Amino acid sequence: MTSDRILLTIPRGEGFENVAQLVLAGVAARLNLTYEVMDDLGTALSTLLERRGEQGELTVELDVGEDVVTATLGPFGDALRLELERQDGGVGLRRVLETMVDGFGTVEREGGEWIELEKRVESAP
Repeated sequence: MTSDRILLTIPRGEGFENVAQLVLAGVAARLNLTYEVMDDLGTALSTLLERRGEQGELTVELDVGEDVVTATLGPFGDALRLELERQDGGVGLRRVLETMVDGFGTVEREGGEWIELEKRVESAP
């Protein structure tokens, strides 16, 4: 695999979340990623897109390296960081991300809080 970066800005209008899923599927197909990797990343991405609230545009950055895909999404409001910090034992955002990706965290960037996801990848045979 080579190192690639894909940037996608999604307007607030309804229905554009599916475009992010299509881009992810296209990247997965191009890089011959396993279905499990694509499904895990897709679930994490959907879960975050559902929480974008009344924010304006949302940017999704996919960085594809030799053995890891990093997705950075934002900006989000403070509510996302607070939800990630909550450890109530239920099936919330934190639990979903712990199950689907290998690492995650928030970073302060232009426009507010962004979340970064990391998923180790293996190409399909």
